[in-house]
Amino acid sequence: MPLWRLVERTLVRDPWAWSLLPVLAAVGVGMAGRTPEVALVSLYGVAQLVVPPVVLALTVPTLASRGAWALWAPALARPGAAFVAVAFGGALGLAWPVAIATLVAAAIAGVAPLQALVLLLTVALTVLLWALVGALLAALTLSPARALAGGLALWALGAIVYEPALVAFAVAAADRPFEAVLALALLANPAELGRVALVRALDVSVFAGPTGVLVARLLGAAPLAWAAAAILGWSALLALVAGVVFARRER
Repeated sequence: MPLWRLVERTLVRDPWAWSLLPVLAAVGVGMAGRTPEVALVSLYGVAQLVVPPVVLALTVPTLASRGAWALWAPALARPGAAFVAVAFGGALGLAWPVAIATLVAAAIAGVAPLQALVLLLTVALTVLLWALVGALLAALTLSPARALAGGLALWALGAIVYEPALVAFAVAAADRPFEAVLALALLANPAELGRVALVRALDVSVFAGPTGVLVARLLGAAPLAWAAAAILGWSALLALVAGVVFARRER
């Protein structure tokens, strides 16, 4: 059995991979009776808070295990490609329980089927992105503790620090043209770009926040396409760099 398939099956059967089901279902219960758009944006926001730590916690230990790779790598013709394949296998293994948890929560909250599919796509891309973030950190450190700590630090920066820092910058640069810097800042944080894109696509202005107001004209007519392209672009870059780094490491 290929390594990626083994990792996928292991994670699908891991009870912790299903820990998001009661969490998101509880959020769905809390959103029941609200407008579908508000429920959708709220579910997305909660998913961005809870999905990345779970993905990192369940994928990094395998990817960063020096002992496991010392055993497997000599039998692999292309260790770098195998490493990336295992990362994708981890993302796929977690995508199933996360997808089911997302759809259950959306159904409980009364989100329309088409909007639920959009939510499912964004959350699935989140799983892929953070599995590859973990892969790169694992390749750089080959230490589960260090890779996990680095991943959680990046998640905290993006989920907690990012928007206040961006708003502070916007206020400080109010008299200067900063659209280009703002666009780069959004592309550097696909989760926030996805949130703003979702809000813009649904026209839920109350949830736009300062970032949404500032970047409304930068997203054009297809905000969700921009968000998906940014996440896929970052994922491809992370996969490429992780594979190259791992292939050149001593294991």
